Amino acid sequence: MTVRIRPGQAADIGRAVEVYVRSNLARRRGEWPNRVARTEFVSRRLADPAGWFYLAEDDDEAVGVVAVVPLLGDDDAKDPIPGGWFVSLLFVVPERWGEGIGAALLDAAIEEAARRGGTEIRLWTDEDDNERAHRLYRSRDFAPTGRTVDSDERGTAGEWLRRLDPPLGR
Repeated sequence: MTVRIRPGQAADIGRAVEVYVRSNLARRRGEWPNRVARTEFVSRRLADPAGWFYLAEDDDEAVGVVAVVPLLGDDDAKDPIPGGWFVSLLFVVPERWGEGIGAALLDAAIEEAARRGGTEIRLWTDEDDNERAHRLYRSRDFAPTGRTVDSDERGTAGEWLRRLDPPLGR
């Protein structure tokens, strides 16, 4: 079996949300008080025409998802920052953690952001207990910016940044 990364489409949103739910339930050990609200948010995010998402599939099973949207200012009400992209979510089903699926999805997102003229890509991730994700982001040349926020749901989250090179031939 070979994992295939492909652009997501509207018909894939339900399958992508299921990846998000399965991964979060495993990571949170079944404790997820904001599940309904977060799942609704993710559905809307995946449908946002300003961004895109990729789905990782093994045969016909969805095993991972990454979604990228334009980078907005701190209050999320500003116009998009020129050249900026934001990894809104990156999730892999728990039984496939450690197989490189998240790395393949992140690579596809980075490549697409650069292809679209991006100069930087950012993300937020849990600071306290997410070393697996931190290793992945470091391996793809992301670095913490030093900005953090506290969240009732997630504890402390930190912002990470990667500068993008323009695609060859530009």
